[in-house]
Amino acid sequence: MCSLQIIAFLVAVADLALCGLISNGFIVTVKITEWAKSKRLTSSNQLLLSIGISNFSTTILLTVYFLYKFSTDTVNNIILQILNGITAFAVFSRFWLTALLCIFYCIKIVNSNHSVFLWCKMRISRLIPQLLVGSLVISMIASIFSIQQIFMQSKSNTTANIRNVTQAKTLISFDTSSQLLFLSICSGCPLLVVLLCSILVVASLCRHVCRMASKESSFRNLQAEAHVRAAGTVLSLLILFLFIYLTGNVAALMHTYKSQLVYVVALLVYAPAQATILILVNPKLNQEATRMLTRTKS
Repeated sequence: MCSLQIIAFLVAVADLALCGLISNGFIVTVKITEWAKSKRLTSSNQLLLSIGISNFSTTILLTVYFLYKFSTDTVNNIILQILNGITAFAVFSRFWLTALLCIFYCIKIVNSNHSVFLWCKMRISRLIPQLLVGSLVISMIASIFSIQQIFMQSKSNTTANIRNVTQAKTLISFDTSSQLLFLSICSGCPLLVVLLCSILVVASLCRHVCRMASKESSFRNLQAEAHVRAAGTVLSLLILFLFIYLTGNVAALMHTYKSQLVYVVALLVYAPAQATILILVNPKLNQEATRMLTRTKS
């Protein structure tokens, strides 16, 4: 890339990082303020606050990772590998938190007489703290793969002088297949959860519209509004998730320097895009954002 393209690219990355920090910082500030005023935090607000903090911290880590990767030409860099492991934990915890939010919406909105579903509906609010911890544990286990890569890269550095070209090609092939397996398991599983929740919420919305077509309009509108908001949320998150998932797998298949940078940029897009979705669908966040924009204009 020429100097102008590099400058434009870096400016775009800076804008994405700034948008991610501002939008998710706004969510965190609003939810912490509500927490301080009411002395308690509802389960939905716990999820929104966790996602906001996760997106905020992940944006910082991705920016540091991007700048370091962009400024160095060496792949087998121990500092880069450490950043890769820490960033992987932050990214995949964000994915699992998104899946957990979709599960929460699905259980709260979808109507079912199945005993397991009813049990989950009654206890989901109390289980949120444990599920939040569980998502972090799963992400930590997933990031162990990146930590293992540190030792693999260190070992390859010490034996680089005695390896031939065929062995080097084998190592590269193994690393690429491992990355694909890592992405498929660690981002594919939450993606399947989000997809299943989307199908259940949309199907419930269709059943609800058919069932309530002949009832009073005021009650129908209130119920339909909740269903539509939940369906719009999970579908929007599904589309965003699919974009990140496909970009990550393409980057792993290509296994080039530029493809890795493009994937990091795509991950930077995730934070402001997800924050925008959550602000638009959450009445309190939407109201506070509108109030702030009104003050700014005046």
